Amino acid sequence: MTMDEVREFERATQEATNKKIGIFPPAISISNISMPSSTRSAPSSAPSTPLSTDAPEFLTVPKDRPRKKSAPETLTLPDPAKKPL
Repeated sequence: MTMDEVREFERATQEATNKKIGIFPPAISISNISMPSSTRSAPSSAPSTPLSTDAPEFLTVPKDRPRKKSAPETLTLPDPAKKPL
């Protein structure tokens, strides 16, 4: 399917949906809100600069933990030479 065919399919689907359920106004509205001048210093797409070079706590390497004793140390598989009862 080409992109033009996809667009045509999506347009037809949207049109059929609009006919079936009607057109609804958006649930939210966007208005101009004045921001403090400190938030306008960088474009909204600019990443924030971390205050330290240390990795956040959730990215640190986990400390060694003892194995849970509920799990067996080894897995015992059935012997294929023995026939099940």
